[in-house]
Amino acid sequence: MKGKERKRWNAAVGLIDRGEARLGRYFSYQVLHNTRHLVFALSRYKFAAKMLPGPRKPSVLELGCSEGVGTLILAERAASVTAVDFDAASVDWAGKNIGNGKIKFIAGDFLGRTYGRFDAAVSIDVIEHIPRAKTGLFMRTLAGNLAPGGFCVVGTPNKTADRYASPESRKGHVNTFTAERLRATFSRYFRNVFLFGMNDEVLHTGFEPMCQYLFVLACGPLRRRP
Repeated sequence: MKGKERKRWNAAVGLIDRGEARLGRYFSYQVLHNTRHLVFALSRYKFAAKMLPGPRKPSVLELGCSEGVGTLILAERAASVTAVDFDAASVDWAGKNIGNGKIKFIAGDFLGRTYGRFDAAVSIDVIEHIPRAKTGLFMRTLAGNLAPGGFCVVGTPNKTADRYASPESRKGHVNTFTAERLRATFSRYFRNVFLFGMNDEVLHTGFEPMCQYLFVLACGPLRRRP
């Protein structure tokens, strides 16, 4: 590389040379052993972040933040993010390594808890891990933390894609949803419910049983608690 090109390259590198971060155990595993799935997971957060309104940035509650890497994507379009997860080790890592002035990480079981009244709530790859008997409690927690005009974005694997899931996914996914069940569940707690499908990183409105992944955008929490 010649002198002028090297100088230009060094100047460009200097713009991004602002420290390093070591990933936690979950995302380290994803990078080293399941990189494709990591790309899928981050694309889900990208969609959720795109649903956050602008230019007035909202307050956001994230239920199930893990190590907070996806939370950073939400924070780009939020005024503040309160991110909760029961895995204390993951939350501790997030607070020490990627916390910033916009994000507040909380360790604990969020079911039945109130953290405030937020403009938006996001929960990615969480509801399928909630025991089916506690689905109503999860929904009441989701709706109960929203302001009257608030909305939520929730993503979960489609039950019709179970046959293609990995053994570890099958073991952990104790509460899977079809599109019909997802729509019916959220309609009991929100005035308006919209469903989207996702295959790999591609979001679409195609034939629901063929979607690998489902997103629900639900607006206007109802105050009754079925």
